[in-house]
Amino acid sequence: MSNNTFIMDTYDLVRSLTLGALNNASEEIADVIPAGFNNNIRWNLGHILVTQDSFMYGPSCPHLPESYPALFKPGSKPADWTGDVPTLATLAAQLEEQKARIKEAFAGRLDEKLPQPFHLGNKGTMHTLGEMFAFSLFHEGMHANALGLLLKAVKSGK
Repeated sequence: MSNNTFIMDTYDLVRSLTLGALNNASEEIADVIPAGFNNNIRWNLGHILVTQDSFMYGPSCPHLPESYPALFKPGSKPADWTGDVPTLATLAAQLEEQKARIKEAFAGRLDEKLPQPFHLGNKGTMHTLGEMFAFSLFHEGMHANALGLLLKAVKSGK
């Protein structure tokens, strides 16, 4: 992978889909958990942010507030939240900042080997920053879809 432009362009597209869903949400509906769902709009946005930072920088998420991993890590849920949670505007700004930061930090480095391979259970193993980054985009796409489904469910009142 000598030319990483395509994956950074894909990042722009995927993040624009995420932010598009965020722009269609409001604070009033961000915390609604419709029947059949485990989490809400705010959780999905924070989860995208935390997961991508964790994949690219390590589980401490050094560029995010200390409270974020507990709020948004896999297996967390809004019912367990205590204290303040970020506003949608804060999450939007952090998602934009994260995109710029990751593009700057990792452009040209996607062929680098990870300090140790990342095992996705028995599903596969990632060996490079590029593999982790590509997987993070797949992950974000799954949650962007969840955002669309949540928005539709909340707005239809179901």
